[in-house]
Amino acid sequence: MEFNRRLGRLIMLMLPILLVLVMSRVVFSQSEHAAGDRTESERPSPIPLNPLLGSEVGFVYEAFLSPHQEGGEEEDTPSLIPAEFRSTEPSVPRAQRTSRGHAVIEFTNDLSRAFVYLAVENVSPDDVVMLHLHCGRPGQLGPIIIDFGLAGSLSDYLADGQLALEVTNEDIVAAAEHGQGLIGAFTSGCPIIPTIPNDKVKTIAGMELIARQGELYFNLHTRAQTYFGDIRGQFHLIER
Repeated sequence: MEFNRRLGRLIMLMLPILLVLVMSRVVFSQSEHAAGDRTESERPSPIPLNPLLGSEVGFVYEAFLSPHQEGGEEEDTPSLIPAEFRSTEPSVPRAQRTSRGHAVIEFTNDLSRAFVYLAVENVSPDDVVMLHLHCGRPGQLGPIIIDFGLAGSLSDYLADGQLALEVTNEDIVAAAEHGQGLIGAFTSGCPIIPTIPNDKVKTIAGMELIARQGELYFNLHTRAQTYFGDIRGQFHLIER
């Protein structure tokens, strides 16, 4: 009898330990089975995988440039603006200008390159002093993300009223590094998060993000409309 009581007491003491061991084995087996399911799954990707598609065009954005999108008249140029950003020819009010433009930007799927196209009407190539892609909301003057003047002669590019250029990360970095002094700090390079100092976009991927947010615009500056620009166009995504 004494032996049986001791044996029963021992079994009662060992029972919780045995239960823990059994449950641990069950959990381990389930995890092992789940892991096996993941590694051995033959479910295909819902989209056919092809790395070569990265070089093909993905997102396409469009802008129509007009004087009416400019943020102000040239006579409203702030008094502190340096001479190089001021008009050297008599300005014409926005409502009286007939200059117009149409622009398209294509981004490759892997966001390594962008292709920029621009056609202008009633704009003399010899009058163009600056041509930029900027970041900023409609009506706002924002920093420069692409400076086409760094790529070559603007009058030559627009000799036939059209421009077609490929841009890469290097063009964005060049624009961000081109500005000098206090003015350059504010006009060159677009921030990803405006409150973070020196947070400049350095990639085509960053430029596409700005475009997707509706804050990428084209601005063409002439001798008569230098500060605000002659024609401006905010980009929007083309639904295809």
